[in-house]
Amino acid sequence: MTLGEGVLLRPRTRAERVRARRARERRRRERPAKVGRPRRRRRPRRRYDVALPVTLGAEMQLPALPAPRVGPRLLTLALLVVTLWGGWRMLSGPTFWVGEATVEGNELLGASLIRSLARVEDRPAFLVDPAAAEAHLLGQPEIAEAEVSVGWPNQVHIRVVERQPMVAWEDGGRTWWLSSDGVAFLAREDRPGLVRIVSEQPVLNIQEDPLAPVVAPQVLVAASVLQAQIPEAAYLVYDPDHGLGVDDPRGWRGYFGVDGDMVMKVRLYRAIARGLAERGVRPAVISVEIQDAPYYREAR
Repeated sequence: MTLGEGVLLRPRTRAERVRARRARERRRRERPAKVGRPRRRRRPRRRYDVALPVTLGAEMQLPALPAPRVGPRLLTLALLVVTLWGGWRMLSGPTFWVGEATVEGNELLGASLIRSLARVEDRPAFLVDPAAAEAHLLGQPEIAEAEVSVGWPNQVHIRVVERQPMVAWEDGGRTWWLSSDGVAFLAREDRPGLVRIVSEQPVLNIQEDPLAPVVAPQVLVAASVLQAQIPEAAYLVYDPDHGLGVDDPRGWRGYFGVDGDMVMKVRLYRAIARGLAERGVRPAVISVEIQDAPYYREAR
Protein backbone atom coordinates (compact mmCIF):
# COMPACT_ATOMS: atom_id res chain seq x y z
CA MET A 1 0.00 0.00 0.00
CA THR A 2 1.31 3.43 -1.05
CA LEU A 3 1.05 6.64 0.87
CA GLY A 4 -1.66 7.85 -1.42
CA GLU A 5 -3.71 4.73 -1.00
CA GLY A 6 -3.36 5.02 2.76
CA VAL A 7 -4.68 8.56 2.67
CA LEU A 8 -7.59 7.59 0.44
CA LEU A 9 -8.57 4.60 2.60
CA ARG A 10 -8.33 6.43 5.97
CA PRO A 11 -11.82 6.86 7.49
CA ARG A 12 -12.81 10.43 7.66
CA THR A 13 -16.12 10.37 9.51
CA ARG A 14 -16.64 9.36 13.14
CA ALA A 15 -18.86 6.45 12.17
CA GLU A 16 -16.23 5.14 9.80
CA ARG A 17 -13.58 5.40 12.52
CA VAL A 18 -15.79 3.47 14.97
CA ARG A 19 -16.45 0.75 12.39
CA ALA A 20 -12.73 0.46 11.66
CA ARG A 21 -11.85 0.19 15.36
CA ARG A 22 -14.49 -2.49 15.89
CA ALA A 23 -13.18 -4.39 12.89
CA ARG A 24 -9.64 -4.33 14.29
CA GLU A 25 -10.86 -5.56 17.71
CA ARG A 26 -12.84 -8.34 16.03
CA ARG A 27 -9.81 -9.44 14.05
CA ARG A 28 -7.66 -9.40 17.21
CA ARG A 29 -10.15 -11.60 19.07
CA GLU A 30 -10.32 -14.00 16.17
CA ARG A 31 -6.53 -14.54 16.07
CA PRO A 32 -5.45 -18.07 17.02
CA ALA A 33 -4.21 -18.49 20.59
CA LYS A 34 -0.53 -18.91 21.25
CA VAL A 35 0.79 -22.41 20.99
CA GLY A 36 1.35 -23.78 24.49
CA ARG A 37 0.63 -26.74 26.65
CA PRO A 38 -2.57 -28.33 25.50
CA ARG A 39 -5.31 -28.33 28.04
CA ARG A 40 -6.45 -31.65 29.33
CA ARG A 41 -9.73 -32.54 27.82
CA ARG A 42 -12.36 -33.43 30.28
CA ARG A 43 -13.99 -36.73 29.90
CA PRO A 44 -17.57 -36.33 28.82
CA ARG A 45 -19.99 -37.19 31.54
CA ARG A 46 -22.21 -40.10 30.71
CA ARG A 47 -25.92 -39.72 30.75
CA TYR A 48 -28.40 -42.52 31.17
CA ASP A 49 -31.95 -42.10 29.99
CA VAL A 50 -34.50 -44.15 31.88
CA ALA A 51 -37.69 -44.73 29.93
CA LEU A 52 -40.86 -44.52 31.98
CA PRO A 53 -44.10 -46.28 31.14
CA VAL A 54 -45.87 -44.89 28.09
CA THR A 55 -48.88 -44.04 30.15
CA LEU A 56 -46.90 -41.40 32.00
CA GLY A 57 -45.69 -39.79 28.79
CA ALA A 58 -42.40 -38.62 30.34
CA GLU A 59 -38.82 -39.70 30.83
CA MET A 60 -36.31 -39.03 33.64
CA GLN A 61 -32.59 -38.27 33.39
CA LEU A 62 -30.23 -39.63 36.12
CA PRO A 63 -26.60 -38.51 36.62
CA ALA A 64 -24.04 -41.22 35.91
CA LEU A 65 -21.64 -42.37 38.64
CA PRO A 66 -17.94 -41.81 37.84
CA ALA A 67 -16.15 -44.97 36.74
CA PRO A 68 -13.16 -45.88 39.01
CA ARG A 69 -9.72 -45.55 37.41
CA VAL A 70 -6.63 -47.49 38.58
CA GLY A 71 -3.82 -44.96 38.30
CA PRO A 72 -0.16 -45.05 39.41
CA ARG A 73 -0.97 -43.41 42.74
CA LEU A 74 -3.45 -46.09 43.70
CA LEU A 75 -0.98 -48.81 42.68
CA THR A 76 1.76 -47.18 44.78
CA LEU A 77 -0.54 -47.00 47.77
CA ALA A 78 -1.40 -50.67 47.42
CA LEU A 79 2.28 -51.64 47.25
CA LEU A 80 3.04 -49.55 50.33
CA VAL A 81 0.25 -51.22 52.29
CA VAL A 82 1.46 -54.69 51.28
CA THR A 83 5.07 -53.82 52.22
CA LEU A 84 4.09 -52.50 55.64
CA TRP A 85 1.93 -55.52 56.31
CA GLY A 86 4.75 -57.89 55.31
CA GLY A 87 7.26 -56.06 57.54
CA TRP A 88 4.86 -56.19 60.47
CA ARG A 89 4.31 -59.91 59.95
CA MET A 90 8.08 -60.58 59.88
CA LEU A 91 8.69 -58.56 63.03
CA SER A 92 5.78 -59.95 65.04
CA GLY A 93 5.50 -63.55 63.86
CA PRO A 94 7.71 -66.44 65.13
CA THR A 95 8.65 -67.61 61.64
CA PHE A 96 11.69 -65.36 61.26
CA TRP A 97 12.73 -65.08 64.93
CA VAL A 98 15.89 -66.86 66.06
CA GLY A 99 15.07 -69.36 68.77
CA GLU A 100 18.25 -71.21 69.78
CA ALA A 101 21.45 -70.90 67.78
CA THR A 102 23.49 -74.05 67.22
CA VAL A 103 27.04 -74.02 68.62
CA GLU A 104 29.97 -76.10 67.40
CA GLY A 105 33.58 -76.46 68.54
CA ASN A 106 33.20 -75.33 72.15
CA GLU A 107 34.87 -77.18 75.01
CA LEU A 108 35.83 -74.64 77.65
CA LEU A 109 32.77 -72.42 77.33
CA GLY A 110 29.20 -73.67 77.52
CA ALA A 111 26.88 -73.37 74.52
CA SER A 112 24.48 -71.13 76.42
CA LEU A 113 27.32 -68.76 77.34
CA ILE A 114 28.48 -68.58 73.72
CA ARG A 115 24.94 -67.79 72.56
CA SER A 116 24.74 -65.04 75.16
CA LEU A 117 28.09 -63.59 74.08
CA ALA A 118 27.09 -63.65 70.39
CA ARG A 119 23.82 -61.76 71.07
CA VAL A 120 21.92 -63.38 68.21
CA GLU A 121 18.88 -64.85 69.94
CA ASP A 122 15.41 -63.39 70.51
CA ARG A 123 15.49 -61.24 67.37
CA PRO A 124 14.54 -61.64 63.70
CA ALA A 125 17.13 -63.52 61.68
CA PHE A 126 17.36 -60.75 59.08
CA LEU A 127 18.48 -58.34 61.83
CA VAL A 128 21.39 -60.56 62.93
CA ASP A 129 24.76 -59.09 61.95
CA PRO A 130 27.24 -61.99 61.62
CA ALA A 131 30.26 -59.66 61.67
CA ALA A 132 29.12 -57.99 64.90
CA ALA A 133 28.39 -61.37 66.52
CA GLU A 134 31.85 -62.63 65.56
CA ALA A 135 33.42 -59.47 67.01
CA HIS A 136 31.61 -60.06 70.32
CA LEU A 137 32.91 -63.63 70.47
CA LEU A 138 36.47 -62.74 69.52
CA GLY A 139 36.53 -60.23 72.38
CA GLN A 140 36.66 -63.16 74.79
CA PRO A 141 40.14 -64.49 75.66
CA GLU A 142 38.96 -68.11 75.48
CA ILE A 143 37.93 -67.80 71.80
CA ALA A 144 40.61 -67.67 69.10
CA GLU A 145 38.37 -67.96 66.02
CA ALA A 146 34.63 -67.50 65.45
CA GLU A 147 32.30 -67.86 62.50
CA VAL A 148 28.61 -66.97 62.53
CA SER A 149 26.27 -67.86 59.66
CA VAL A 150 22.57 -67.11 59.20
CA GLY A 151 20.21 -69.49 57.38
CA TRP A 152 16.64 -68.97 56.13
CA PRO A 153 14.27 -68.39 57.76
CA ASN A 154 15.52 -68.31 61.39
CA GLN A 155 18.63 -70.49 61.63
CA VAL A 156 21.90 -69.23 63.17
CA HIS A 157 25.00 -71.41 63.38
CA ILE A 158 28.03 -70.53 65.52
CA ARG A 159 31.40 -72.25 65.11
CA VAL A 160 34.26 -71.40 67.48
CA VAL A 161 37.88 -72.42 67.95
CA GLU A 162 38.94 -72.03 71.56
CA ARG A 163 42.38 -71.26 72.94
CA GLN A 164 43.74 -74.31 74.66
CA PRO A 165 45.37 -73.77 78.06
CA MET A 166 49.05 -74.63 78.16
CA VAL A 167 50.01 -73.45 81.65
CA ALA A 168 48.11 -73.16 84.93
CA TRP A 169 49.78 -70.19 86.62
CA GLU A 170 49.06 -69.45 90.29
CA ASP A 171 49.80 -65.75 90.41
CA GLY A 172 49.83 -64.49 93.98
CA GLY A 173 47.06 -66.87 95.00
CA ARG A 174 44.89 -66.53 91.88
CA THR A 175 45.08 -69.21 89.20
CA TRP A 176 45.05 -68.31 85.50
CA TRP A 177 45.13 -70.47 82.45
CA LEU A 178 47.57 -69.29 79.80
CA SER A 179 47.51 -70.26 76.15
CA SER A 180 50.64 -70.63 74.05
CA ASP A 181 50.39 -67.00 72.85
CA GLY A 182 50.45 -65.66 76.41
CA VAL A 183 46.74 -64.78 76.69
CA ALA A 184 45.31 -65.42 80.16
CA PHE A 185 41.80 -66.46 81.16
CA LEU A 186 40.36 -67.73 84.41
CA ALA A 187 40.77 -71.41 85.21
CA ARG A 188 37.40 -73.19 85.12
CA GLU A 189 38.34 -76.62 86.38
CA ASP A 190 41.25 -78.75 87.56
CA ARG A 191 42.66 -79.99 84.28
CA PRO A 192 45.48 -82.56 84.43
CA GLY A 193 48.42 -82.38 82.04
CA LEU A 194 48.99 -78.63 82.31
CA VAL A 195 52.32 -77.15 83.30
CA ARG A 196 51.93 -75.68 86.78
CA ILE A 197 53.78 -72.50 87.75
CA VAL A 198 53.58 -70.81 91.14
CA SER A 199 54.68 -67.24 91.87
CA GLU A 200 54.44 -66.03 95.44
CA GLN A 201 53.72 -62.45 94.30
CA PRO A 202 51.65 -61.32 91.29
CA VAL A 203 53.95 -61.11 88.28
CA LEU A 204 51.56 -61.51 85.34
CA ASN A 205 50.85 -58.33 83.40
CA ILE A 206 47.07 -58.44 83.60
CA GLN A 207 45.63 -55.55 81.52
CA GLU A 208 42.21 -54.16 80.66
CA ASP A 209 42.52 -55.67 77.20
CA PRO A 210 41.71 -59.36 77.73
CA LEU A 211 43.55 -60.31 74.54
CA ALA A 212 46.87 -58.69 75.51
CA PRO A 213 49.59 -61.25 76.41
CA VAL A 214 50.36 -61.26 80.13
CA VAL A 215 53.76 -62.93 79.74
CA ALA A 216 56.20 -63.51 76.90
CA PRO A 217 55.36 -66.72 74.98
CA GLN A 218 58.99 -67.91 75.21
CA VAL A 219 58.59 -68.15 78.99
CA LEU A 220 55.79 -70.64 78.49
CA VAL A 221 57.81 -72.65 75.99
CA ALA A 222 60.75 -72.76 78.40
CA ALA A 223 58.42 -73.85 81.21
CA SER A 224 57.03 -76.68 79.08
CA VAL A 225 60.52 -77.98 78.25
CA LEU A 226 61.69 -77.64 81.84
CA GLN A 227 58.68 -79.54 83.20
CA ALA A 228 59.33 -82.36 80.75
CA GLN A 229 63.00 -82.58 81.80
CA ILE A 230 62.23 -82.59 85.55
CA PRO A 231 59.07 -84.71 85.86
CA GLU A 232 59.74 -85.32 89.56
CA ALA A 233 58.93 -81.65 90.30
CA ALA A 234 55.23 -81.25 91.10
CA TYR A 235 55.28 -77.65 89.88
CA LEU A 236 57.63 -74.90 88.73
CA VAL A 237 58.29 -71.64 90.52
CA TYR A 238 58.84 -68.23 89.02
CA ASP A 239 60.95 -65.47 90.48
CA PRO A 240 61.11 -62.03 88.79
CA ASP A 241 64.89 -61.92 89.34
CA HIS A 242 65.84 -65.51 88.55
CA GLY A 243 63.12 -66.71 86.19
CA LEU A 244 61.87 -70.28 86.24
CA GLY A 245 62.94 -72.71 88.92
CA VAL A 246 62.04 -75.82 90.87
CA ASP A 247 61.81 -76.75 94.52
CA ASP A 248 64.04 -79.81 94.45
CA PRO A 249 62.69 -82.66 96.60
CA ARG A 250 66.20 -83.00 98.08
CA GLY A 251 65.79 -79.70 99.89
CA TRP A 252 67.04 -76.81 97.75
CA ARG A 253 65.83 -74.55 94.94
CA GLY A 254 67.19 -74.61 91.42
CA TYR A 255 66.95 -71.64 89.01
CA PHE A 256 67.04 -71.98 85.22
CA GLY A 257 66.14 -68.53 83.88
CA VAL A 258 63.72 -68.10 80.97
CA ASP A 259 65.89 -68.53 77.87
CA GLY A 260 68.67 -70.65 76.49
CA ASP A 261 68.82 -74.40 76.01
CA MET A 262 66.78 -75.81 78.85
CA VAL A 263 67.85 -79.38 78.10
CA MET A 264 71.54 -78.52 78.50
CA LYS A 265 70.79 -76.45 81.61
CA VAL A 266 69.04 -79.40 83.26
CA ARG A 267 72.02 -81.68 82.48
CA LEU A 268 74.37 -79.11 83.97
CA TYR A 269 72.14 -78.73 87.01
CA ARG A 270 72.10 -82.49 87.64
CA ALA A 271 75.88 -82.70 87.28
CA ILE A 272 76.39 -79.90 89.83
CA ALA A 273 73.94 -81.51 92.28
CA ARG A 274 75.69 -84.87 91.91
CA GLY A 275 79.13 -83.32 92.48
CA LEU A 276 77.96 -81.47 95.59
CA ALA A 277 76.44 -84.66 96.99
CA GLU A 278 79.72 -86.54 96.49
CA ARG A 279 81.55 -83.80 98.38
CA GLY A 280 78.98 -83.76 101.17
CA VAL A 281 77.92 -80.17 100.49
CA ARG A 282 74.27 -79.32 101.17
CA PRO A 283 73.22 -76.41 98.91
CA ALA A 284 70.40 -73.94 99.45
CA VAL A 285 70.36 -72.72 95.80
CA ILE A 286 71.79 -74.07 92.58
CA SER A 287 71.54 -71.63 89.68
CA VAL A 288 72.19 -72.33 86.01
CA GLU A 289 70.42 -69.20 84.76
CA ILE A 290 73.57 -68.32 82.83
CA GLN A 291 74.76 -71.58 81.38
CA ASP A 292 78.40 -70.48 81.21
CA ALA A 293 78.44 -69.13 84.79
CA PRO A 294 76.53 -71.48 87.11
CA TYR A 295 76.81 -71.11 90.87
CA TYR A 296 75.50 -72.55 94.13
CA ARG A 297 74.96 -71.25 97.65
CA GLU A 298 75.41 -73.47 100.69
CA ALA A 299 72.69 -73.88 103.25
CA ARG A 300 73.41 -72.44 106.68
